[in-house]
Amino acid sequence: MELGMRARCCQLPPNTNQRPPTATRFGAWPRSSHLAVLRGRPWRIAAPESRPLETICANSIGQGTKLRGDKYFPVEMTVRDCELDQYGVVNNAVYADYIEKAREEVASRLGISRCSIASTGKAMALSELKLNYFAPLKRGARFVVKVRVVQIKGARMFVEHLVETLPERKLVLEATATVVCLNKDYRPTRVFPEVASKVLDFFSS
Repeated sequence: MELGMRARCCQLPPNTNQRPPTATRFGAWPRSSHLAVLRGRPWRIAAPESRPLETICANSIGQGTKLRGDKYFPVEMTVRDCELDQYGVVNNAVYADYIEKAREEVASRLGISRCSIASTGKAMALSELKLNYFAPLKRGARFVVKVRVVQIKGARMFVEHLVETLPERKLVLEATATVVCLNKDYRPTRVFPEVASKVLDFFSS
């Protein structure tokens, strides 16, 4: 397995007239050609600052509300045989799927409906993902993906993920993701108020 793999989802295709589909998963780009409006320019959402990310800046949605640094949303899973590589451990690429599923579960439990967002022509998309591996998961292993939103800033939500074995709680992976909100023209827009309010209610209480 490669250590410290950095998956950048922000290199965009050349300009095209094709409009992306409106139905997107929480924190995932549409899978076809997309974002013609960016006109072929590489688009990179800056990572959050290196200081502890427990506050929302005063000029963002939330008006300076503090987020708890110790509150995670846990989602338990089990390794399936189809997720193993030739070495008998979970393939590196599978972890991105694990944490995406966990984010979608969090969104569902918080009452954030991606269908409702898509019906308005808007979307939520993953612009950057960084994975750091510490230990492998093997066949049949039980594990938990812990998710927390650490900062909301403008159009972006910064999300932290921890993958730990069960019941030992051995750290397997750390991941940070940047989720960006897009308007009907698929341009970055401030985090949707209905999303921000539900995220803040849970992660700041």
